[in-house]
Amino acid sequence: MNGIRIKSLQAATPLLDAQFDRMLFVVDLADPDTTLCLTGSELKAAVGLQAHTHALEDVDGLVGELEKRLQTAGGTITGDLRVIGEARFKSLEIDEYLSVPELRYNRITATGNELWATDAAIVDEVWLDDEGVYLVTLKKKEGETTLNFQFKDILRGIYREDGGNFSVAYFEVTGIVDESRFDCIALGDIPPSRFMTLVRQGNKTDASRQGSVYIDGLRRYLRVLDGVNSKDITKGNIKVQLGDLSDVIHPVFGPLSGYGALLENAYICGRLVQRNPDTGEDFVIGAVAVQGEQVFHYDSDGSVSVESIVLSATEHGVSSTQGNREWQYRDDGEWCTIEGEDGMSLTLRHDSPLWGDRRTLTIRYLVQGIYFDIITITKVYDGEDSYRVQVLSSSGENFINGDICTTLQARIYKGSRDVTDSLPPSYFSWTRRSSDLTGDAVWNQMHEGCGSSITVSDVDVFRKAVFECVVIITQQ
Repeated sequence: MNGIRIKSLQAATPLLDAQFDRMLFVVDLADPDTTLCLTGSELKAAVGLQAHTHALEDVDGLVGELEKRLQTAGGTITGDLRVIGEARFKSLEIDEYLSVPELRYNRITATGNELWATDAAIVDEVWLDDEGVYLVTLKKKEGETTLNFQFKDILRGIYREDGGNFSVAYFEVTGIVDESRFDCIALGDIPPSRFMTLVRQGNKTDASRQGSVYIDGLRRYLRVLDGVNSKDITKGNIKVQLGDLSDVIHPVFGPLSGYGALLENAYICGRLVQRNPDTGEDFVIGAVAVQGEQVFHYDSDGSVSVESIVLSATEHGVSSTQGNREWQYRDDGEWCTIEGEDGMSLTLRHDSPLWGDRRTLTIRYLVQGIYFDIITITKVYDGEDSYRVQVLSSSGENFINGDICTTLQARIYKGSRDVTDSLPPSYFSWTRRSSDLTGDAVWNQMHEGCGSSITVSDVDVFRKAVFECVVIITQQ
């Protein structure tokens, strides 16, 4: 053949692609003194594996064999299968693990009904010893720490029953073996099983591991938890809940309903707007307070220390008029309006007919039928061998748009003698009255027989609340 001079490899590329198999290559071997002549096709066969690309239809019997193997009626393909290019399946079911660098579902990230932001792992193997303790081996994750769990962690797992229903299983970590294995006991009837995803819900003793965040898509809320030291999540563990609040029975507010936000604390920079959903108008956040003397003191001869007491009302965020303010007194459990009293002060005489046969009289100042404050006046007689209750507040009696933190102390007098310390705590019960009647019932039940003093904070007050101490003395 005629010789061809090739100046560069790039210039020779078209020639090599078209004529490589037909080209002759001469190879000199120094020892022995030999010259070997090979064609391009012989050279490729000798020095490398051949790459073959064929359509499935061009391979005799392959299509039929794959159809037989992949049909749902039976058959399996063993060994590794690697597809370079794109593959499309009508349906895909994976018995064990799926590992991908990126998983896209219509370009939306999707998960199950529960999404936890906490330590998590997948169970690979489970072995049960004679003592009822499970040795769990976790699925290793390349390049990541396999075991995130620690001693005394409370774990939560979702278990799929034979009928297709899902149940929640709980476990307590009783020992760490190595980086991928730990011992645990089941906190229920469901054992750990392979492919179960475990998440840390809390820890029995370590307070730093008792918090987590999770979203429940089925129940439609997001929760921030803390203080979880068992498999049970109590209402006290819920520090924040956003979404549906219908399953929450709060110790202060009682049963909650609808969509909203439950926050242990709220710090807001800027304006807080409350808008009436019916009218679209902003709610006015206001408060009123009543102050004045609270005792008519009678000497042993029947003379009274003062003939009358003046009660004064103050308003914050509220602009009242004579037509929307009232003074009321409580009679047989009902509020009765005091006729002709629509100013911001009330003069109460010791011999007013409002007293009737009572030794105490509770007065309420009411504005717009919404904002109110209550004060109780008592008649005290020297020389009487009778009991009376006095409630003292360590930080004052009224809190307007501020942090509430005060200790209420009840003092019990028999005549002029203080007998508080001689009474057992079970004699003292505290009650709260506010616009949340259901929450009041829960709060009152929690503070029955709790002693002569309590601490009241923001969580105990929703807009407005009045606290009273009820003392039941069975003998003295």
